[in-house]
Amino acid sequence: MLFKQILLPLDGSSVAEEAIGHAVLVARNCGAAIHLLHVQRTAAHSDEHSIDPVHWRLRRAELQSYLNRLAEFISDKEISVTVSVREGRPAEQIVEYCEEAEIDLIVFTAYGKGGISRFHFGSTAQKVFSGAGRSFMIVRPGVTAPSQDQLAYGRILISVDGSPHSEWMACQVAAMMRGQPVELILLQVIAVPEMPRRMPITREEHATREKFVENNRRAAQSYLDEMAQQLENGIKVSFRLVIAENMADSICATAAEEAVDLIAMSAHDWQSGGQRVMGNICQTVMCHSPIPVLVLQDRPEIRQSGEAEDEGFCRIRQEFYSENGAG
Repeated sequence: MLFKQILLPLDGSSVAEEAIGHAVLVARNCGAAIHLLHVQRTAAHSDEHSIDPVHWRLRRAELQSYLNRLAEFISDKEISVTVSVREGRPAEQIVEYCEEAEIDLIVFTAYGKGGISRFHFGSTAQKVFSGAGRSFMIVRPGVTAPSQDQLAYGRILISVDGSPHSEWMACQVAAMMRGQPVELILLQVIAVPEMPRRMPITREEHATREKFVENNRRAAQSYLDEMAQQLENGIKVSFRLVIAENMADSICATAAEEAVDLIAMSAHDWQSGGQRVMGNICQTVMCHSPIPVLVLQDRPEIRQSGEAEDEGFCRIRQEFYSENGAG
């Protein structure tokens, strides 16, 4: 089971509530529990110089009642729900709660009641990305949420780049969607090498670049075909191979062309490895995609637990994990 504990941070706004449908959908497919969390700012963490104690207690009671109503709605879907109201700085409390409750996935909107700003994400979301180290799903407000009667996403675009990180991610998404009427679309974008210079490239250089791209295309074609066969186990799997100069833009464009409901990516790519919170391509797709994006973090403890091999059907690059002492 990919996710066992899903955190849904809410700030009381209708915008933040747009993530509920997605959290419910994932929880259904994984048999996971949902944690509803609201962080109430104290006087020390508020822009206000002082907070009336009576007003503060009333507000806390209102928040508890608000979360309880949402919990009742989610419980009706036969999903286990935990409700919590905490005090302090939102991002810090969310990260702390993730550790305490062993959260696997955080689902939230790109911004909450603070509204749209010149930045791609609200300040709390950005801090959580950096500090939680968990998988997360980012939802753009205003995008039609899945129907509450819907049992799964109909079409999921899975961005792969040949790295062990993306292979692990693809296996996990396939395992999560097993038995559902879903189509997985594997996408690999072959990047056209940049050759920045003042003068146009020569004919020989152009030929060399074309040969390089063609070699990568052939390798990717074979790779995607093998990967699709590995993942096809009661699930419809197809693939797309795109040659482009901008990989992130191509991922977003292909998602729109294929009319998918969800984009799934690994937080890491070939360039970033596992040393950064997330790679540049993942960050860019998150910033610009109007479609919900599921970003998986293959944390060391997950690899060591052997979850990537539990389903039995996914045998792509197992040597990567054994060579790195993780199974």
